[in-house]
Amino acid sequence: MTAYRNTERYDRIFLTGHRATLAFGALTSPIQFQCAESKFYHEMNQHSTWHVRFATKNSFIAINMGYTEFQLKREHIDTHRGVVYDVKSRSDVTIHIFLKNNLEEYIQQQPRMPLTTRGYTRRVYLQNTNHEKLHPSFSTLRLSIQKDECEHSSVDRCLRYMFQYCARHSIPFNERSIEFLHRTYIYQKHFVVRTESFIIQYAWHMLASIGCRVYEQMVNSSRMTKRIVKLVRQGNEQRFYYVMERLQRLATGPEGYFVDLFKALSDIEHEYKKLYLSSIYHEKDQSWKNYVRIPWFRFTPTRLIVKPLKFMKSNRVFRYIGNVKNCMAFVDFRDDNGSEFLCSELVPFLEFYLKHGFHFENRHYVYLHHAQSQIRKKQFYFYCEAEGGQTREQLEEWMGNFNEEKLPAKNTARRTQPFSSTEATIEIAQRMVEIIHDIKTKDEKYNFTDGVGQISSDLNLRIHEELGVNVDDGGYVSSVLQIRYGGCKGTLAVNPELDGQEKQLLIRKSMQKFQCNHIVLEVCKRSLRRRLCLNREVINLLSYRKISSERLLAFQLQNVRWLFESFISDQAALSVLEEKVLHVLPWRDISAYQGLFKEPFFGRLLRTTISNNLHQLVTRAHIRVPQARYMFGVVDEYAVLPQGKVFIQITHEDGTREVLQGPVAITKNPCHHPGDLLRLEAVDAEHLHHLYDVLVFPQLGSRPHASEMSGSDLDGDEFTVIWDPELIPNSPNPQPHNYDDNCPAKPLRRIVTRDDRLKVIRDVCEQDNLGRLSILHLVHVDKFGIDSDEAIKLAAGISHELDSVKSGHHPYTATEIKNIASVAGTSRPDFMQAKDCEQYQSEKALGKLFRSADRLAKVFQKLFTGEDDIIDLDLKLLHKDYEKYIDFAKNLYRRYRFEMFEIIRSYGFSNEIDLFCCMESRNVGANERSDVQYTAQELLKAVFADIRRRFLEDTRSPRELKAKASACYYVAYNDCSEEEERMLSFPWLFASQLLSDYSADSPEENISTVFNSNISHWWKSEAPRILKIFPKNEVFSCVKMLQVCLEKASTLHDEQLINYAEQLLEQIIITAKKLTQM
Repeated sequence: MTAYRNTERYDRIFLTGHRATLAFGALTSPIQFQCAESKFYHEMNQHSTWHVRFATKNSFIAINMGYTEFQLKREHIDTHRGVVYDVKSRSDVTIHIFLKNNLEEYIQQQPRMPLTTRGYTRRVYLQNTNHEKLHPSFSTLRLSIQKDECEHSSVDRCLRYMFQYCARHSIPFNERSIEFLHRTYIYQKHFVVRTESFIIQYAWHMLASIGCRVYEQMVNSSRMTKRIVKLVRQGNEQRFYYVMERLQRLATGPEGYFVDLFKALSDIEHEYKKLYLSSIYHEKDQSWKNYVRIPWFRFTPTRLIVKPLKFMKSNRVFRYIGNVKNCMAFVDFRDDNGSEFLCSELVPFLEFYLKHGFHFENRHYVYLHHAQSQIRKKQFYFYCEAEGGQTREQLEEWMGNFNEEKLPAKNTARRTQPFSSTEATIEIAQRMVEIIHDIKTKDEKYNFTDGVGQISSDLNLRIHEELGVNVDDGGYVSSVLQIRYGGCKGTLAVNPELDGQEKQLLIRKSMQKFQCNHIVLEVCKRSLRRRLCLNREVINLLSYRKISSERLLAFQLQNVRWLFESFISDQAALSVLEEKVLHVLPWRDISAYQGLFKEPFFGRLLRTTISNNLHQLVTRAHIRVPQARYMFGVVDEYAVLPQGKVFIQITHEDGTREVLQGPVAITKNPCHHPGDLLRLEAVDAEHLHHLYDVLVFPQLGSRPHASEMSGSDLDGDEFTVIWDPELIPNSPNPQPHNYDDNCPAKPLRRIVTRDDRLKVIRDVCEQDNLGRLSILHLVHVDKFGIDSDEAIKLAAGISHELDSVKSGHHPYTATEIKNIASVAGTSRPDFMQAKDCEQYQSEKALGKLFRSADRLAKVFQKLFTGEDDIIDLDLKLLHKDYEKYIDFAKNLYRRYRFEMFEIIRSYGFSNEIDLFCCMESRNVGANERSDVQYTAQELLKAVFADIRRRFLEDTRSPRELKAKASACYYVAYNDCSEEEERMLSFPWLFASQLLSDYSADSPEENISTVFNSNISHWWKSEAPRILKIFPKNEVFSCVKMLQVCLEKASTLHDEQLINYAEQLLEQIIITAKKLTQM
């Protein structure tokens, strides 16, 4: 074996003169490995030359077998289980790598064919072509290298490089002997589910597509196959799907790797009969009005993965079809490393399925279309004509007439409109609708009313009633709706003057996109009170406009202070929980309890919430700003606002309204250009008082203010509105960018065809560089400034790339992007946390914010992560008669626990804390986060109502209710299950009964005393300078001291005060930890 060093790219180790084997399969037990099939077992012979390459920056490992090469990246590895090695001697090593994704496979090009830089091209397996068969999902890779002679240095190096790779990526690397079961293959038997039921077939493939380790148990165990056949023959689709999906959840969960599926199956069947069929979760899941479950298929270059039915918001097409489960499919395309990004070599793989469709059992699905937000994520809707009862063309004809749009990209975008996630409301007859003209500048270059119409308040109330808003009992009625109506899209602002008129819905011409006879008004979103957090882009703009780093740091630390104050004050803890946790728990009743941070359940909620928010500060600079909101933009229909003035009326939490007056800072994400943030003046205008929680722009001036910010319009764009005087620039507004200065595409002289639209999709998927360009912009801004030529040009390019799905124009070629990256250099600012790049300390605001948040987050994580919760009973909550109700409480707890786990696992959470802190730490889009929060909250409300009803049955006296609640508290807090399986929330559903005669010994006062004492001692010894900013002989609490310190730091732009504030917050964390141990 020889090895040579390539200092630029990789280390290569040749296996000449060695025996080497490579096998793909699974560990069927902790000490046994089986290969999937004989074709997945590769053995080096005397005529072949294998080598292993380790990239010098540990980005990948390549196993080259001559004509074929496999590449292994961190994304392919199950980093929880890692790598197991077995060294029998210094010249005999076997490595087993646990996989979560199949490896990338490359094949050597034929002579005279175009070559890639390495002479290899990516191999893709397509369904039903060249008799190729898609691969299963491999769970383990086995690589064995042996040599008879005593030479062992290269074997050592191979093992050492593997260890370095694992250490670099935090992958476990352990030693263990594992037996190879030769010539017994996992897929030696082919199991066929014989049934006409699509759902049963689907459910079986959903479980089987987990891959080798599950298939081995399901098929090669005779007792398991008999049990499955029995279930199939019973023909109960709901029951079969339930069992398969629960097995799938178990097998893909953290503790399910070597689980006994046969035993689990029996337990699941029992749960189905005894608990599921009578559960509230089941009842609610069958009755969602605006949500559907749709078959979900995922294609990769090697596999077809059948996912659990996807739960998603409905749309116009779904409502028309009805039973979408029967004829529709949600299909996404991923690389085998799990990435949405498909390199140019893989785009034809996606294009193949869009052109030819795919087969599943006896069904053929064809590509129908996609929603606008899905195309960059490579997500599409497919349709089975045989099951749908009409052809794809007939269904498209029902959607509308798109033939007037001759630009292929815009035509493709128009067709996404019927697939927008919406809620259907009321029918509005055409006689009540009027098409009105837009208001434009004199030269007609700009449109002040682009995408916004009007609706009467009467129709608006009827729509809200249809949405389920209790308009007669204080339900929030929005003043602006984002809608779809026929072939129109945009926003509708309430206009009370239309009440009683013949025309009560006014649609502007800019809202009309295609012809359609559909007359149901559909709501995408409505104006609400939406809290706002700053992000990196907005912070860069504020910093450019002379908002100092110290002021931004003070804001961030005030955010952290708000979180950490929950250690000290129950009122502060309730403030954090009410804002950050799902709105289902009875906080008013719970507020009677004292010492929330030390209480096991609420303590976990608070620690998780704080941890999630610190993570958002570190990774995204998401700084909460109380005096700021996200708002829809609309236009002043009365022309009372001059240029530079806006109208903003906000609704407070108590329902009162306030008209803002004074300067405001406004922008819209994404915002990269210096001119994207405007300082405008908020004024009062009596004519506009019917509009609230929205941003009203003037219709006067040389250019619409919305257009000045990122080229926005009013069809549903949400603007960042800040009225906190500390964050409003005093400098003049920079010259805005001309976002309409784009290369106009030429329309076709014919109708746009399906092939034209597929080319648009291919171009978008192949040239989707939005993420990369945004990252490069961050680097350019940090190195050269946001107003540098490089950053200005890139900001314009990002805007054009964003618009490419409609324009068909991509601003950069691959070569040009490489040049931009070359200008950015190889180093990255520390706040980007780019592990594979050289990092430097950024001196811009983002760098300072990152280091400050990272410092506090590390202290918090070190002290509060990885410890077991101590569940101590608060004896003051136990009624003397609680033992009489223990059996009742156990039965109710068992039901509650089942209901909660159904919800928890259906969303992929781990425990009840993750559920209550819903999506705070999950990297998903805003729309999906909103859907999950809403549906999870509705499920919890229904479950809680049922549990409370059962709790109150046959009990009337307050004494008995208190005893019952105490029994529930005792049962939940004595649950000996693993931490993830406890349901400590259970007794707090009955907080009013549990705390009916509760009294505490002023723990909050004691806690505050401990904090103030500890902090005061530290303050005097470590930061005596700070004492000078406080009046003499005046006593300050630690919270007040921190607040004054931050206010002074912001006003004086004093970095030293910021540093003291950070140290003080560290002391608060340390003191909080000590208190939890007391």
